[in-house]
Amino acid sequence: MHQRHDLLIAGTYLISMDPDIADIPQADVLVRSGEIVEVGPHLPGREAGGAQVIDAAGTVTLPGFVDTHWHLWNSLLRGTVGDRPGRDYFAVKRALAPHFELGDFYWAARFGLAEAVSGGITTVHNFDHNVRGPQDADANIQAHLDSGLRGRFSYGPPDSAPSTSPNDLDDLAKLRARWPQDHLDGRLDFGVAVRGPYRTPPEVYEREWHAARSLGMPITMHCDRCLREEGCRSCGLTRLEELGLLGPDVQVIHAVHASGQDIEALARTGTRVSLSPMTEMRTMGFPLLTELLEAGVQVSLSLDTLAMPTSADILGHLRAIISVEAARTGSGTVTPRRLLRLATIDGARDLGLAERVGSVTPGKRADLVILRSTDVNLVPSGDPAEALVYTGQIDNIDTVVADGRVLKRHGRLVFDDDDNPVTMAATCRDALLHRAAAAGDWQL
Repeated sequence: MHQRHDLLIAGTYLISMDPDIADIPQADVLVRSGEIVEVGPHLPGREAGGAQVIDAAGTVTLPGFVDTHWHLWNSLLRGTVGDRPGRDYFAVKRALAPHFELGDFYWAARFGLAEAVSGGITTVHNFDHNVRGPQDADANIQAHLDSGLRGRFSYGPPDSAPSTSPNDLDDLAKLRARWPQDHLDGRLDFGVAVRGPYRTPPEVYEREWHAARSLGMPITMHCDRCLREEGCRSCGLTRLEELGLLGPDVQVIHAVHASGQDIEALARTGTRVSLSPMTEMRTMGFPLLTELLEAGVQVSLSLDTLAMPTSADILGHLRAIISVEAARTGSGTVTPRRLLRLATIDGARDLGLAERVGSVTPGKRADLVILRSTDVNLVPSGDPAEALVYTGQIDNIDTVVADGRVLKRHGRLVFDDDDNPVTMAATCRDALLHRAAAAGDWQL
């Protein structure tokens, strides 16, 4: 496990995402025991009090980015999904999912989370829709803790499970006993990943909703009828509202073809929406970001998966989103600052973490990303927030701090053991493909 260090980030341009602090063109941020204890104007030569000083002149500092929906287990499928026949995401996932072994789940998650760090993402919601047994869930949880990042693990069914087969609700109830709070370092909580009324019968989804709410666990569900129904023009969310299945404890994913009535149902019930624009535009359609925001729906952003041609370049994603929304709607609702809010404090609100992270505020945990503002693609610059969204790149990220632990420094990932998640994931992926080929489910 990475060690925490007291830190003084000195002389940075701070985009705090806290309206009471706003931006500070030259700021110092003091971190002790993983907590932000002081934020204020830069004081040259100030006493660090034993803290490790990061000279942040010529940088921009933001809260760490928050990803609210990521299938970490299928990070090993990157490079196997493509445009050739039989190599689409769903065909590959169904062929390889049954052949995952315990180590594959662990290293897939570690690999995805390492890429998250590279992209400045410090919180990840692991939506696991291939839990093949309790040990698989435990491997994902351990990987998340070992990564140093914050997040949520949402317990789902095995991939391609029969619609009549519910989640392992017995093990869901045991999860907190196996993983008490003192084992989670204050960085991880649990949720339930369900398939919902359009994929499962009442005897399944009613049990799953009841179990989740009885345990006080938040619920997450894909809303992607557009993948299965040609000409779909409604997500059917009004039906979920009538069934009492929506609410502030529910996160809906995608909802690309939500009707006006669907969006009203989301707003009325306080249901949250996580959009994954890069995968949605590839396989579903245009995300309805402007419409959701203008209706007052709580929205956050997510990567979805590394299996498709995606990466954790959140700034590249924000740039694509703002261009698409400008062309699609002509509305001024989606601005660079609004997008940075979606990727930070709004993501924290979605996951119930806004009191702990999402802004650079004294008393919150130190989840921070520091970018070099002197790199060629960021100069000359007017508003740093606009510069980051319009021309920023993942290569500009110099330092990433998660819960007071430095996980990236001088542009390089920091690993504190001999096991490199990148090389381990490549080894696991090759062995996975050979096992699937030996079973006749894959052609090498």
